[in-house]
Amino acid sequence: RPIQSTLRLFSSTTTSSSGGGGAGFFARVGSFIAGAALTALATEVYIFMEIREGNLEMLKKQRELEKRIAALEKKK
Repeated sequence: RPIQSTLRLFSSTTTSSSGGGGAGFFARVGSFIAGAALTALATEVYIFMEIREGNLEMLKKQRELEKRIAALEKKK
């Protein structure tokens, strides 16, 4: 006699007695908005970090160029 599993992972029928059939439209829209907001926040933080690192690198290069220019002016 084969053993039958009582757990159906991808069942096409609902087991709840409420008759709702899953999340409603507004719950889905709310979840989408929350996900979009978190994604936007993470992207904003990432962009801010990239800009900050880029600015620091450009300032470092500017200081190096200023030192080279100062050294060339001393030679004159």
